[in-house]
Amino acid sequence: MSDESSTSDDGESILDMVLFDEETIPGYLKRYWRQRYKISSKFDEGLWLNEVSWYSITPERVAKSIADHIVACIRPKIVLDAFAGAGGNIIQFALQIDKVIAVESDPIAIRCAKHNAKLYGVRDKIEFIEGDFFELVKEGRFEDLQIDAVFLSPPWGGPDYLYQEVFDLEEMYPYSLSTLMQASCSLSRNLALYLPRNSDIIQLRQRADEYTFRHRLFNEDDKVLLSYLHSDGHCKAMCAYFGDLAKPATKDFGTVMIDEDALR
Repeated sequence: MSDESSTSDDGESILDMVLFDEETIPGYLKRYWRQRYKISSKFDEGLWLNEVSWYSITPERVAKSIADHIVACIRPKIVLDAFAGAGGNIIQFALQIDKVIAVESDPIAIRCAKHNAKLYGVRDKIEFIEGDFFELVKEGRFEDLQIDAVFLSPPWGGPDYLYQEVFDLEEMYPYSLSTLMQASCSLSRNLALYLPRNSDIIQLRQRADEYTFRHRLFNEDDKVLLSYLHSDGHCKAMCAYFGDLAKPATKDFGTVMIDEDALR
């Protein structure tokens, strides 16, 4: 294969880490293998996924609904994805938006993302940055850019969230909700956070209030919009929208506005 991403920086092939079939995929990922065409309609064209990406990538239909919502709300020219992974969300953004900035610290995942973006014909619309999002923000890497929205699909700290009635976002590992918002709010008031479906909505409202009154980032009448994202009748996750993204959109799968009355 001639794609430059088929080798790591030291020239070693990474194909055995990103190309699997029914026989070679690890046993704990078999359930995701059965859902491979929900992950991507182009799976059979040579989609690359390292092991972590199999369970962390946003399914294509869900990623499209998030991109549809952001475009419908603000018609952005630049969107930044802070945890791009193997490219599920950035591809859907790039299909509708002029420029996408994809930040990813995993060298194998970012090579998957570059390859997968090429499969979808959007490689030239994405700027890939290999590095830690929080360090890049501290260094001022994005200061000269007018970023219209920041999308965050952070690690959730493993599958334990499934066994919690309400998922504590301040205990999310390795990045808490406060850590995520502090870094991303310095870039844009328009945030979209992809989170477990059982996330604590009170914490989301509290963080919005904090940035309204302490940092004057949001407006006093701003709401938080939750979109519960479904696939085949099952709720997979939620996306919390802040700023100008907190508006109901007709293409969303299901939305809930969070205001003060909703928390009483």
